[in-house]
Amino acid sequence: MTMMRSIMALASLTGTAWAEPLAVAMPSGLVVEYLDEIIEEQLNGETWLTLRYVAPLIGMEEGKMGYDQVSGDIDHLCESEGLSAAARAGGVDQVVIALLDRVVERGTYDPEATMFVGAYLPSEGGCIWQ
Repeated sequence: MTMMRSIMALASLTGTAWAEPLAVAMPSGLVVEYLDEIIEEQLNGETWLTLRYVAPLIGMEEGKMGYDQVSGDIDHLCESEGLSAAARAGGVDQVVIALLDRVVERGTYDPEATMFVGAYLPSEGGCIWQ
């Protein structure tokens, strides 16, 4: 069972209700909150799974965590959450992990938002960065 699902399962067993989205610390120390999961059929017939997380501390400004600091967290999210979500979906051709500094509606343009993305080929050996 993945890290976030394990925490949620423990909460359900103990009767704890989460009033807010569950925040989880990544290897870098960055804290992320699960936002959503999107499965899309591509024009070429491939199926892509996108997992989006909100991480307010990412960005290019001073005091924020840049891509180089959190790229390992994106890899970690693919390995810990992406592969299990891909299996639940019945298999996908690509797993995309997106970190956003704020909630942005899918397909909406927000020039103030920061988004770091990693795309992976899911395999039996793990996530292969694309």
